Amino acid sequence: MIENANDVIRVEAGELRTIARQAIEAAGVPTDEAADAGDILWTAELMGITTHGLRRIITYVQRIHDGAINPRPKINVEQTAPSLSLVNGDNGLGPVVGSYGVREAIRLAEETGTGYVACRQSHHFGPVAPYALRAVEKGLVAFMGTNAEPVMAPWLGREVAHGNNPIAIAAPRRNGPPFILDIAQSIVAFSKLRHANEAGEAIPDNWASDKLGRPTTDPAAGLDGWVMPIGEHKGYGLAMAVEILAAALSGGAVAREVNSLYRRDTQAQGVSHFFFVIDPDRMIGREIFLDKVDALCSMMSGTRPIDQNDPVKIPGEPEAELMRRYSVEGIPSPRGRYSELQSLARGEPPQSMPPR
Repeated sequence: MIENANDVIRVEAGELRTIARQAIEAAGVPTDEAADAGDILWTAELMGITTHGLRRIITYVQRIHDGAINPRPKINVEQTAPSLSLVNGDNGLGPVVGSYGVREAIRLAEETGTGYVACRQSHHFGPVAPYALRAVEKGLVAFMGTNAEPVMAPWLGREVAHGNNPIAIAAPRRNGPPFILDIAQSIVAFSKLRHANEAGEAIPDNWASDKLGRPTTDPAAGLDGWVMPIGEHKGYGLAMAVEILAAALSGGAVAREVNSLYRRDTQAQGVSHFFFVIDPDRMIGREIFLDKVDALCSMMSGTRPIDQNDPVKIPGEPEAELMRRYSVEGIPSPRGRYSELQSLARGEPPQSMPPR
């Protein structure tokens, strides 16, 4: 599939939601699970997280056709303690396993005040923010993350060894959209190097290293090397922490044991996720908590901006604004991607394998 960035159309949000669900179901995923997965990726698209939105369906369906992803897994949810559960994803579609995980974490938090769920034997599950949104819509505080295929070297190392392992932290607000911080541990996504390379553009020298570990402005050299961590050793440490929270606590694959989503064989990825959810009402009382969150957000948004035309924003506000706009105006979509999603929804085989 070739996506022309200049050939973008607007598609009604509800239509894209239906197509997303149908495309996943047509690949053999049961109806309810296809709806779960489609809604995660559709929400990402509404939030403007297009790198991890509906374009991922094409890759996921291709990997189902390859035999790498089990479209009809027997997912097992085992409650191991009053506030703890373990999910075995049986090599299922990542957003399906992730949906089981966040749903179980919410259930535990509503019963006991907190819920921690670790998931193993899964795949790439899109961005973390849509899962966090499901928790905050219930009035809960969330801390979630996933490990990923290796694209980074450990700090001071010169070999790719671990993923950029994104996390999200989210909280409800009384006077505004929920606080949602969704970040990976790399300065930029690996896809940004590919886009720069295709455009023949140089990249900033802090984005990536070449295969010898030297900072580079050449995106091709960066593609042969690795993306750099945020905050130098801090991003490396956070990536390791996610491996512990998601993979070590679930008994799943860690770091180099995680396979690429883009290899063309039957090898499963072995991705692990974690979902930690807290009910603030059980901690200090919902109203007191919301008062404090509102006070904090007011202090930040009330800060004098450097540019009067660019005020300080709270994490989650830009995404909430896009969700509002796209729900009314339609979601921008490259025409080629939209056509391929329609083909998948009709049950036709994938035409391409999008690059990461």
